[in-house]
Amino acid sequence: MVAKETKFQTKSGHIGACGNRREQAREARRLDILDAGFAEFTREGFTATRLEDVAARAGIGKGTIYLYFDSKESLFEEVVRMNLLPPVDAILDMISKFEGSTSELLTLHLHHSYAILRNEKIPALIAMVIGEGNRFPKLTDFFFREMVSANQTIIRDIIARGVRRGEFRETELSAYTQIVIAPVLISAIWKLQFESLAPIDLDAFAATHIDLILNGLRKNPDT
Repeated sequence: MVAKETKFQTKSGHIGACGNRREQAREARRLDILDAGFAEFTREGFTATRLEDVAARAGIGKGTIYLYFDSKESLFEEVVRMNLLPPVDAILDMISKFEGSTSELLTLHLHHSYAILRNEKIPALIAMVIGEGNRFPKLTDFFFREMVSANQTIIRDIIARGVRRGEFRETELSAYTQIVIAPVLISAIWKLQFESLAPIDLDAFAATHIDLILNGLRKNPDT
């Protein structure tokens, strides 16, 4: 009886290990597809990207993609979600627990936004969404809902925190968060289109942007 139990437990553990390996292999393949999709979308644009080229880059058959994504649109959405979208819940939780000043918090958030641009493929992905959005309204809706609107929520929460704590003055900026985030997007497009003609120092650009925003928000600009 003991021997039988031992055999059963060993077999059960083996099955579990096989299951874990299969799940790991499946996730690894999914990430390979997303990496390949990222490369093709940023190189070719959404319209010209073909799933067969994504599959070839990932080293799989085209049909395998449909085991993970039901269309080119859903693949693109997941590529954007994985590479661009902020983990909103985690950021809002961080805001609620942040113990420093609101100026420090907003600075941290904007530096994080600029840090994303260090990946040379990100500006191309943003430009592609902007350039092809008119032809694919669903992509624009997705990008706005999941990235732009989410970022607006984060910025509004940060500004509201500063107002509650008496650090920031009451301002319409919370209603027009585009003013806060626009320089980040402009710097991405600038580096993509005009870097060879008029390069910008992204660190200095970011510092200037943050200084301008904070001095517009603070009750006392000298603090």
